[in-house]
Parts: sequence; C-alpha cells; structure tokens
Amino acid sequence: MLKIQFKDPNRNPLWVMEKNFSIGADKSNHLVLNQLGIAPFHAKLINQGDKFLLRDINEAGTFVNGQRVTQKQVACGDTLRFGDVELEIIDPLSETQDEACPYWSLIADSSWLSGQEFPILANIGETVLIGRNHECHIVFPGTHLSRRHAQITMGAKSLTVTDLKSANGTFLNDSKIDEAEVKAGDRLRFDVYSFRVFGPGIQLSKSATHTKLPALTPPPGSIEAAPTNSPAKEPAIDTTVQPEAKRWKTRPTSPGNREEPVYPKNKALGWLVAGVILIGFATAALLIVGG
Repeated sequence: MLKIQFKDPNRNPLWVMEKNFSIGADKSNHLVLNQLGIAPFHAKLINQGDKFLLRDINEAGTFVNGQRVTQKQVACGDTLRFGDVELEIIDPLSETQDEACPYWSLIADSSWLSGQEFPILANIGETVLIGRNHECHIVFPGTHLSRRHAQITMGAKSLTVTDLKSANGTFLNDSKIDEAEVKAGDRLRFDVYSFRVFGPGIQLSKSATHTKLPALTPPPGSIEAAPTNSPAKEPAIDTTVQPEAKRWKTRPTSPGNREEPVYPKNKALGWLVAGVILIGFATAALLIVGG
C-alpha cells in the first residue's frame, strides 16, 4: 500500500492497493488524469513487496523530484509529476502519532471503491454506524449492505466491530463474526465491500535505501501472515487418476460399427440350428402349395 496526495488541495488522498497501478488519461487506468500533457497510458506504480517502482511507459515524461525517470524506486516524501499534475507520497504513520486522538480508517481494496479511504471519525468509546442508510456515519449505497449493517466502537489500540444482524454478514479476515476485536492491518468485509484497517500499531516494511514505505504487514494470526524467510513451496503435483476418455459410438449403420451375428462355437449345435431353419422354410412352402 502506498498513499499519495495531490498538490491540488481540492482532491482527496489516494491509496495504491493494486500490484500494478496504472496512471493516464484513458478511463481504464486506476488513476485517471485528464489534464494536458497526460498520455492515455502514462506510467505505472509497481508493488514489489517491500518497495514500489515508478515506471514510465510513454514519451510525455515521468518525473520524480524534478528529474525525468524511466524507472525509479519511490518512497515517502518523493514528489511525482505527470504532465502538469504533481503528487506527493506521504507518510501515513504521521497521522497515528496522537495517542489522545488515535487515527483509524478503512481503506477499500476491492470493487470500484479500491484505494479510497474512509476515516473513522470518533473519540474513544464512541461508535460509528456503517450501512446504506443516509443516517449512518459511513454510507455505501449498494444494495448488498443492510440499512444499518454494522457498527465500529473506537478504542485506543483496537476497534470493536459488531454486526447489526445484517442480511449478508460482516467478516474479519474472511471469518464471519457477530462481534470481534479488530486491529490495524486486519481485513474487514461487509458482504462484498472489503477494507484494510489502518490505525495505531500498524507495521510498515522498510526499504534498504529509502524511508518507510506504506506496505501493510498482516499482524500475527492473520490469514495472510507468514514468515518472511519461509522457503518457497514446490508446485503441487496432481496425482489424481484421470478418468478414461469416453468411447463414442457412431450410428449402427456406419461401416466398421455394425453388429455382426455371433455364431455358436459348437459345430453340432450349429448344424442343428441350420436344420431347424430349413425345416421351417420347407413347411411354409408346403402350406403355400397345398393352399
């Protein structure tokens, strides 16, 4: 995760949640810039785990701290420029330093809300309502949410999330809950709306040559938590036995697929059957002549 702020104060900050975050004038980009000098596909921010790379993909020019770059690692405090648009990578930890008034927010990481931040504006002990009703503190208009879906109670070092008997459920790290303690770095989901929780105590990774980068490290116990020195897993080998392919039959009249009569292997029995058939024909002929 990376937090960027427009130099234009009228625009809200934006979190980079995707592995490959595209920037340009085309509407398919994650960040759409309509100003002059912006190419349809101008640049990309690439998440490589503990670092972010800014890659130029056009001839209009991409700049970091006033210098034109083709590809460069970026970090907090850097200024990015695309055409006439300037953005700054800001340090989100500075917002969590006030213990008397801790800063918490929900950062969307799915669907059309991805990258948007929703601050939890409450004092310790107060609650914030989430739902699609306009009377809630945080409102999402989608029909997937109940009118009053859940509530968040502010704590000093954690949040308490309570599901308000919603139709489609509240989930913490993909486990359905009625009420649970939520810590910074957890994933919180209200039906299809998924968020990463940002707040005091969040762990951010470091780059060897840069300042802290806002890439979330899941807390212990999280479903995504794993030792950084874990050996790579070998690809699984599929040992299941594949069913034999079906042998489709053509029509019975097709050459090579006709069912030929099967004759008895016993010769004596075969002659007996032939004699019975001949006697039958002879009897039939006599009846016709006699008639």
